[in-house]
Amino acid sequence: MSKIRTVSSFMEEVRSMLDEDNRDSITDREDILPALNRAQDYATNILSRHYESPLLKFKIIDAVPGQLDYPIPEDAFEERLEAVEVSVSGQFSKLSRINFRNIADYEVQSAALVPFYYSVIGDKFRILPGPSAYPLRLWYLVDPLPLVPSQGRITKVDYVSTFIVLDVVGESLTTEADQLNSYINIINGKTGEVKGSYQIKTISGNKINLKTIPSRLTVEGSVISSSLEENLISEDDLVSVVSGTCVPFFKKPVSNFLVQYAVADLRRKLGDDSGMDERLKQSLEDQVKKSWVGREQSMRVSQVNNTWRRILRK
Repeated sequence: MSKIRTVSSFMEEVRSMLDEDNRDSITDREDILPALNRAQDYATNILSRHYESPLLKFKIIDAVPGQLDYPIPEDAFEERLEAVEVSVSGQFSKLSRINFRNIADYEVQSAALVPFYYSVIGDKFRILPGPSAYPLRLWYLVDPLPLVPSQGRITKVDYVSTFIVLDVVGESLTTEADQLNSYINIINGKTGEVKGSYQIKTISGNKINLKTIPSRLTVEGSVISSSLEENLISEDDLVSVVSGTCVPFFKKPVSNFLVQYAVADLRRKLGDDSGMDERLKQSLEDQVKKSWVGREQSMRVSQVNNTWRRILRK
């Protein structure tokens, strides 16, 4: 497995390519980090249009009798739903999306009816007809967490006493319970996955004691855990503030694109000729678009018989 590149290493790469030593002109937190996040937003938009699989995620929710409207998942990119499915007798079937102008044609108030349609209304979606108690599976593209610097690497974990020891404790962390930075994400040091989120109780040297009864159940859309063991927190995992991740979601070639995009962006701020950087950025963008050309394509299927719920290929 290739070495994980952290946000801090990305910032170093950007500064190296800029060959800009004057930190008064270009700073890590005020300039480079925002540029990398703009690059990630741009790359996410490219993938959402050209190859959505890396961002694809699903969530199963239970529909509630008497409730037609449900929130689109908070981590959905641009609050978009790719598909909604309903489970009947353990078999999922796709709902057809309709325009809000046609909602009135399908609003039948009966809990016994199976929904066949859905319509997006703002940050919610409505199932029709309904209400219904059938489970729903939501398919959507996940919006990557913002990029933030690492706050340390875990060198020791104690499941019993619920504390971790870091190589170096980052300056952004705090024990003030009313501050967002008293909550942390612990990132898998090998895959970049967010293993779990926790609240800091105390900081003593490099040792961080975590609360077993957190002040809040969720923060920034993350569920705050009370046990290190349940999330298999281990040595070499990384720590970031709860608002983001210190390991970028994307791997090569997208990760290279993030760096080049940030370099071109910052050269414009410095007033330099960014022509060469823009051409390199465009070249990397083309690579991102073509990265998955030739990979196995998904077979198109459609549900053409709602009575028998048979899935037919075409």
